[in-house]
Amino acid sequence: MEEKIMPKKPIEGVAALATKYLPCKEDGELDKESFRRHLRWMIEKGVDAIGVNAGADFHYSDAERKEITKILVDEVNGKVPCYMGASAFDTETAVKRAKEVQDAGTDAIFMTGPPIDHPLGSDPVNDIVEHFHRVSEAVSIPVGFYNTPSAWPGVMPPETIRKIEKAAPMVQFVKAGPRDMMSYTTMVNGMVESRIKIIAGKSYFQFHQLHSMWDKPNRPVGLTGYIAGVLPAEHVLMWKEFKSGNIDKARHIWQLKILPLVDLMYGFQFGWTEDIMPQEVLKQMGLIKTSRTPHSTKGVGEYLKKEIGKYLEQVKPEY
Repeated sequence: MEEKIMPKKPIEGVAALATKYLPCKEDGELDKESFRRHLRWMIEKGVDAIGVNAGADFHYSDAERKEITKILVDEVNGKVPCYMGASAFDTETAVKRAKEVQDAGTDAIFMTGPPIDHPLGSDPVNDIVEHFHRVSEAVSIPVGFYNTPSAWPGVMPPETIRKIEKAAPMVQFVKAGPRDMMSYTTMVNGMVESRIKIIAGKSYFQFHQLHSMWDKPNRPVGLTGYIAGVLPAEHVLMWKEFKSGNIDKARHIWQLKILPLVDLMYGFQFGWTEDIMPQEVLKQMGLIKTSRTPHSTKGVGEYLKKEIGKYLEQVKPEY
């Protein structure tokens, strides 16, 4: 069997995600210039890793994925680790995409469970464990998965994660996506001494994911999410304060610099507009040309556009 090769640079610290939908032109075509500009900007702001989540959201063709991955690897150019989504509706396609992501030169692969290969029989746990086993056997770079209620099989309990850990040696990290602190705490406490590294992954209570487990032996090794790709400098500073033990300073950054935008992007009052909201923020920052996405024509309403402008004026994030 081919020897598994571990990455030279582990994914830890601020692993910024590019936006859910990548910058596009008015006709919906990928805006490569804006995408490259956004990637370079995140690196300049000091992030520790960069990921593209296109794979987890199932909205790009294989041809588009290959082009996106090529640009990602080209712009990162070894400065920081990078990872690309390889999710699919079925395990066979996920394996194929994982190989393609690896061959393109990324440092890691990211995915969710496959929504079509979900179990119709009597052993759903075995189904998801087998999925990650097959992906793990096909590649020689780390695999991360999103433990989230929004993807099959939903938030996995620690018992399932430990089975994945045993069956899939290349699964190296998990993005913690439970949408409440109780589920998150259960997951983390159930992974004591696990070799799988936890990365805080819910933008709207990221600080608390870090803080609540900071004194635990398996505390998160980093944070990720779309908000980190929109406010990279602020997240880098917050992470540094955590690492230095200055929790109150980290909380101050969170409350004054990050949380106001989180409220706009993820607040229930605005209908969870994370699909288009980051684009409008990046547009007002001057990083991309248009805030529309290939899959939406409604855009951001005038009220939210003005509120984003007020946020940028009053909070003055670093851009």
